[in-house]
Amino acid sequence: MTKRTGLVWFFLVYDIIVMTAAFWGSIYLKYKSFEPGSYSILLPLIILLWSVVSFTVTPSNLQFRQGLYTHLRGQVIEMLIFVGIVSSLVLALGLNLYSRLVLFGTILFFFAIRNIGFLLIYKYLSYMRQRGRHVKRVLVIGSGRIGQSINRLLKRDVTLGYNVIGFLDDGEPVSGLSILGSINDIEQIIVNDRVEEVVLAIPLTATEKISRVIEISEFHGLRVSMVPDYYRLVRRPFETYTLGDMPLVSIREVTLDGLFNKALKRAFDLVFSSAVLLLLSPVFLAISLAVKLTSRGPIFYTPTRIGIGGAEFKCLKFRSMVVDNSPNHHLKSTAKNDPRITRIGSFLRNQSLDELPQFINVLLGEMSVVGPRPHRKALNIDMQNEVSGYMLRHYVKPGITGWAQVNGWRGPTETQEQRTERTLHDLWYIENWTFWLDIRIIVMTIAGQSKQNAF
Repeated sequence: MTKRTGLVWFFLVYDIIVMTAAFWGSIYLKYKSFEPGSYSILLPLIILLWSVVSFTVTPSNLQFRQGLYTHLRGQVIEMLIFVGIVSSLVLALGLNLYSRLVLFGTILFFFAIRNIGFLLIYKYLSYMRQRGRHVKRVLVIGSGRIGQSINRLLKRDVTLGYNVIGFLDDGEPVSGLSILGSINDIEQIIVNDRVEEVVLAIPLTATEKISRVIEISEFHGLRVSMVPDYYRLVRRPFETYTLGDMPLVSIREVTLDGLFNKALKRAFDLVFSSAVLLLLSPVFLAISLAVKLTSRGPIFYTPTRIGIGGAEFKCLKFRSMVVDNSPNHHLKSTAKNDPRITRIGSFLRNQSLDELPQFINVLLGEMSVVGPRPHRKALNIDMQNEVSGYMLRHYVKPGITGWAQVNGWRGPTETQEQRTERTLHDLWYIENWTFWLDIRIIVMTIAGQSKQNAF
């Protein structure tokens, strides 16, 4: 069993113990007795459900080497998803015979006790690592840019659990670094300096040196890690794959590529858009009548927009402008105080009500509730040529609202700043997507933060 596998099993057992204690505590709080009665079947089901969520939703940070904040953020995401799933099951299965106090009391007690335990473990590890305990003695091969970056990182945060004892390099000495010798001295250094791990920080083109370092290190039973010299090109998070016997590294991994995350977002889209269409059906009817009675033309405007993977689709909107039959009408961008906008259309656009029919696009799977806003083809081509990384927006489905919109980058794309900032915000959303981020954007949209710059 590897150390990591051992930690996985340790925390699984820890979770089961804590969940069991929380369950019995909730039973006693409700009934002043430890007799489970009909609740006896719930505990194994809750433990099984939690185990699936815990090992699927967020990556493990079992040794806190990514920091306490990253760990606790993952815990909050897990808790919200777990509560959502349990609530959905309670409603769907009609589990009214079970007390809500027992169900949600178990979850609340579990997360409170679990994270207090994690906090104590983190504080203990930080305390011991700051005093040189539970710290790996690391030898870095290469004192160039990558080696110096490793040194700065590990010196800045000793709680990560690594201590750089020095560097081996065949080049000129670097001021401020402890150069213990050349790469040929590695065996002597390993034996004399009690090295526990070796980190390669030299160019991948130095294949002979790399092979020699790995051979000697593994001869002495040491673990070898490598920071590839292209690491700055790889966006985090990233994935490694195996194609046959060939390793592949994804240059830019998208969180929404994961099956669970994709299914979670799609399920939310279906539930949320269905609820909106049902609850706002009187509003839909009123707007439809207003559009039809105040100007000639159809109720809906269906421009072609570019979606996920560059696919074209018909984006539904309430018509807010007079009908334009000119051959190039679809190439004209809407401007502030545009004379083509109708009186009712001005109100709809200002309140973003013209975009309500796009919830139908969401149901059809062409859009998501949250994502980069879809653009027309001509604008897409212009921005592709002007803004670096623009086409990466099409890694995900376009949205009714998005991170760019709630941060004030809705509306015109006339200046270079407007185009660049909108794209950068969209890419940030794609690279940092979480279910909680979608909820946050929806709340900000409802609060009115996406209405600025609307016309």
